[in-house]
Amino acid sequence: MKYVGIYWTLFAPMMKKSISKRFGSELAKESITNGKNEYRRLLSKADDLGNGNPMASNAYFAYVFAGAWLGSKKKLSPDDMALVMTDVLESRLLRMVFGMTDLNKTPKKWEQDMKKYEKWFNANGKEYPVNWKVNFDEGKHRDGSYYYFSRCPICEFCNREGISELMPALCATDEVMFRLQHGKLYRDHTIAGGDEICDYWVVGDKVQNPR
Repeated sequence: MKYVGIYWTLFAPMMKKSISKRFGSELAKESITNGKNEYRRLLSKADDLGNGNPMASNAYFAYVFAGAWLGSKKKLSPDDMALVMTDVLESRLLRMVFGMTDLNKTPKKWEQDMKKYEKWFNANGKEYPVNWKVNFDEGKHRDGSYYYFSRCPICEFCNREGISELMPALCATDEVMFRLQHGKLYRDHTIAGGDEICDYWVVGDKVQNPR
C-alpha cells in the first residue's frame, strides 16, 4: 500500500495519550517512537487496495494501531490495544465526526455506502483483486442495513504477518463506530474468528425489537 502519513499524524497523539494514561508514559513513548516505522513497514508489505477505494481508510486505520502495538514490542496485549482503540474512537474529534451521522434518521446509510464500494470494486477489482468482497441479502431484515463480507484483506494480511491475535480488537472497533453514529451492530460471524463471513446488521439505537 502507498504510504499515507496523515493517518499516523492524526492518530499517534491520541494513541500516545491513551497509552500514557492507562499504561505509563514510558511505554507510550516507546510505542509511538517505534510505531511510526512499524506503520511504514506494514504498509510497504500490504497489498495495494487501489486508488479511490472507499474502503482503503479501514486498512490504514487498522495498520496505524498495529504499528503502535508492534512498536510496544507487544508489551501491550491485544486487549490493551482494544482499550486504546476505543479511547481514540471516543476522542472529542472522532465523536464529533461520527456523530454527524444519525442512523435513526438514515437507517440505510451503510448499505448505500457498501453499494458504492461494490460499484468501485466491480470497476477495479480485476486490477486490485485482494480486496473486500461485499454481499447483500436485502430480504433478510426489514430494519437498518444488512451486508456481509466474504473476504477481508486486513484479516488476510494480519494472518500473513503473524499478527492475527490483534484482529478481534480491530473487529471490535466496528461496534464502537456504529454506536457513535447512534446505531447498534448485530453480528454473528467474523472471518477473524474462523467463520466464512463477517456480517453487519446495523440499525438505529432507537429501534425497538428490530426485524
